[in-house]
Amino acid sequence: MPDINRAYSWAIETCNAPNVGYSQSYRNAQTVGGITYYDCSSFINYALLAGGFETSSYAPNSNAFTTYSEASELLRLGFTEVDASGEYLAGDIGLSSGHTEMCYRGGSGKGVFMGAHTDNASLANQVSIGSSGGNSDYERSFPRLFRYGDGGASGYGVSTYVAAAIAGNMWQESTLSPGVWENLSPGSPTDLLKGYGLGQWTNTGGDTHGRLYQLLTWLQENGYASDDGNGQLAFLIHENVWYQNSEYTFTSLEDFLTSDSTDLEMLTHAYNLCWEGIHDSSWDNRVTYAKQCYDYIVAHANDTTITMWYNENTYLTTEQRLNNAVMLYRYLSAGGGGGGTPSARKKKMPIWMWIKYNY
Repeated sequence: MPDINRAYSWAIETCNAPNVGYSQSYRNAQTVGGITYYDCSSFINYALLAGGFETSSYAPNSNAFTTYSEASELLRLGFTEVDASGEYLAGDIGLSSGHTEMCYRGGSGKGVFMGAHTDNASLANQVSIGSSGGNSDYERSFPRLFRYGDGGASGYGVSTYVAAAIAGNMWQESTLSPGVWENLSPGSPTDLLKGYGLGQWTNTGGDTHGRLYQLLTWLQENGYASDDGNGQLAFLIHENVWYQNSEYTFTSLEDFLTSDSTDLEMLTHAYNLCWEGIHDSSWDNRVTYAKQCYDYIVAHANDTTITMWYNENTYLTTEQRLNNAVMLYRYLSAGGGGGGTPSARKKKMPIWMWIKYNY
């Protein structure tokens, strides 16, 4: 099923990969001398492929579409042309007679775009967020604007390392099942000391309207099933819980989620102490699980066979847990794994619209 979030995330990750450049000669994602190349329209074509859109007349079976043929292909795929002088949303595709990019951050009448700009720039800025001059906040408009669905893309740009650290902790807590109750014994929103969901939200301290109650109430009020993995991640961001710990420099959940650290062990420990609020004998297991999740996410972020959460009230198999780790990554980052080799980012990528109540 097509998913603009996955296409959007592929675009972000590819722009931040250090081994991606612009070329019209090698525009069909060809890798030459260790560099994978796109031009402006092929970048959009391959982003859509990563999002599950089928462009059977173009890439990957033939040459990627061009700016000449792009509009008709977008309309065929279900995009709608919207007023280019109005509101721009993340995931929108801007098109002119000779150039196209995807909107990274929206705005009124313009936005920050990302894509394959030009080969007349340093390699780091040929395919990037913002401008080819290195300004990641550069805003522009396009004469034509295309949108898939009503709300644009909704991801938060979380890195693979941060997503894996969260997944490793949730593996320990819930086997990464959004539908699992503590000890597999179903409860109610006001039960005390009974965990539920990915993070095993629990009412503690005698408060029957604590974190479990708030989770289940918020999910219902915002149109999510109680065992919806994406809904629980949306609540995690809405809840905005973070217990500061002097061992780590992260001052808030936002600070943690925007981290560009590649120290997976440190990130896993930080989340354990500052979100879970505990440090117990499961410490090393959480790191082991996080490493498993990281490796699997890198290899399977764009795996088209992974399409849904496993959310039963049961302890998931290893294969199901890894599937859900990919689903977690896709939601928090907005999708797939990128068109370059996963590695350190070229720049720190802010979480735009940090708490976006778009539910």
